Parts: sequence; C-alpha cells; structure tokens
Amino acid sequence: MSKNILFLLGSYPSYGGVEKVTTILANEFDKRGYKVSIVSFEQPNPELGDMELAPTISLYKLSYPVCTRKNIDALRRIIEADQVQYLINQWCVPFYVVRLIKKATKGIDCKTIAVHHNLPTVNARIKEIEFRLENGSGNIFVNKIQLWGVQLFSRLSLRYAYDVSDAFVVLSHLFISITNGHIFKSKGSRIWAISNPLTIENSMNVWTKQKEIIYVGRIEYNQKRVFRVVDAWKEVQNHYPDWCLTIVGDGPDRGLLKKRIEDRGIDRVVITGFTNPQIYYERASVLLLTSEFEGFGLVIIEGMSYGVVPIVYGSYPSVYDIIESGMNGFVTDVPYTQSETVKYLRVLMDNPVLLEKMSQNAKESLCRFSADAVVKQWEDLFKSLQ
Repeated sequence: MSKNILFLLGSYPSYGGVEKVTTILANEFDKRGYKVSIVSFEQPNPELGDMELAPTISLYKLSYPVCTRKNIDALRRIIEADQVQYLINQWCVPFYVVRLIKKATKGIDCKTIAVHHNLPTVNARIKEIEFRLENGSGNIFVNKIQLWGVQLFSRLSLRYAYDVSDAFVVLSHLFISITNGHIFKSKGSRIWAISNPLTIENSMNVWTKQKEIIYVGRIEYNQKRVFRVVDAWKEVQNHYPDWCLTIVGDGPDRGLLKKRIEDRGIDRVVITGFTNPQIYYERASVLLLTSEFEGFGLVIIEGMSYGVVPIVYGSYPSVYDIIESGMNGFVTDVPYTQSETVKYLRVLMDNPVLLEKMSQNAKESLCRFSADAVVKQWEDLFKSLQ
C-alpha cells in the first residue's frame, strides 16, 4: 500500500498558523517514509520552503481562479504522477475548493480529507456583520439579512465539504457535536478530532524569565481584538513599573493600534512586526490572547512549551482542551470583560511563586500535542479509510 500524501492550501509557503502546521506535519510524515507533496495557489514566501521543508517534499502551484478546467487537469496530473493516496484539504472552505478536488479525483483511488481550522459556527465575515449590528452601523434590516445569508452559506459550504470528502477533521473533540448541528447532521461518523501539533521544538532546560507580557499574532480587530490586550495593560502599567508588554506580529490594523497606544498614553509597549517569536517565548512570563474566535490558538501551546503562562479569552471551546484554568493558565469567561483579564494579570504579577509553578505546569501539560502524538492520530485516520 502506497504512503503518499498531498496537502492542498490556498497560500504556501507563507507565514501563518495553518501553513506552519502543514510544514510540521509534512516533515513528520516524510521522516516516517511517506512521499509528501504540497500544492497551493500562491507561493508568497518561497524562502520558507527552502529553509523549513525537507528537500524530498515536492511543491506544486495552481492558479486563480480556483475551479477551472486548467486546475482540475493539473491537480489530477499531480495526484496520478505522485500516486497520491490521501489528499488533505487544508483549505476546507470555500466550497469551490472542495468542488475542484472532487472533479480532480473523480475515478481515482485517492481518499480526500477536509480539515476545518476554525470554530465551525464562526468566520471573519460573520463577525464583521455581527460587529456592525452591535455598533448600530449601517441598515439594521440589511445587516440582519446579510448575516442570515452568510451563516446559511457557511453551513451549506461545510456540509458540502463533509458530504464529498471521505473524512472531515476538526481541531477539538468539543467541535464534533457543534459541527454536526451546524451542518444539519444528527450523527457524524466521518468527523474526526485531531489537534494541531506543537510547532516549536524547545531544547532549553533552564532559562531566566523576564517581567514581560506578550501577544503573538496578527494585528487586526475583527478576530484577534489586540486592542483588548493594550487596554488591559494600560490598567495595570502604573502599578507594575518593572513589567512591559510586547506585541509580536503585524497586520492591517497596526497603525490604528499604534495610534491607540499613543492617544491613551500607554507606556512600555513594543510592536515588533513579523518575526520569529521564539526569543520572546524564551524570556516572557505571560501570554495574553483575547481573540473573538479561534480554531485552536497555536501560539498558546507554543508559548506554554517555553513556560509562558497563558491568559486566554474563552471564546472558543478548544481552549479548554489546552488550558486547565488555574493550573497551567487562566481562561476568562464569555462575554469578554477587561476586569477579568486584569484580575488574572494581577494574580500572576503579584505572585512570583505561583507564576513559576504555573509555568512549570504549562510545560509539563503538552505531551498530547507533540508531533508524534498528532501524527499517530492522523495515521489512525488513514488506516480507517483503507
């Protein structure tokens, strides 16, 4: 039986959580004797492929628009030439990606696996419209109709991906029942829960933590709500003059965030831009994540592997797979309140002994997210499809 895998993404090689996870999985499968290839529609950062991918992994490129005869034929040729046994669709929605895969694999013995990397009930477009409704911007009736239409289209797109794929993967077992309801299924025998793997190897045994809080990720409002991070920091900054905040990342709202920091007189904040976060994980004590929605929150386990204690807004169920609140981090309640975030910041900043203990707990709680453990789950899925 061949052991050949093809990953499909929209953009790769590039910076991003799904892209990083794909690199880790591709390399791990390659080590285990699989023939691995990756196909995408754009390749904005080819240097990442050169630096991070095993040289035996093949990269292919399709073109936009997605579902064209040219792409169908090209993808089919890749599948046949590489004798692909499992096609892992990392770009589960929109529906036309799934349609492309369906047409390209017609009549070929290639199992297709759709992976949804977010909470099934939420996406950026839905949150954008909900935000307009919350703030009374635009026509309320039009916004409500748009929200209904986008939600329905999202549900039907995911149902289509489920129906035409041999397996459907979500990032948490807590997502399975949510997905079933969302795609109008009473049962989901083809839904698997496989978490993302830890993507940073930490070989350090001893290091000194600094009095630093970090945020790692894109700077944008709709999903990440980084403004909440700096607002929480403003409330505590004067009480902890030896602490600082570092925003590790970049994004479309960097200018707005910088203006907010300046206008509100928020001190001791650095915005690094896009960079490798490893040195910040090594030295930081606390990670703040206040996203309005996430699929998994890869930066949480990355930070925890270096003993960074997370304080995370519990806006998505899979965070409870990672954090046992009060033991290896804190999860704040829904709806979001700044006071609760500040409360947990103060708890950690006021109690160095507790901070050190939770730091150790964070590191020790991650074995289930190791690359070995996650690849084993993928191999169990492959066996079920034979």
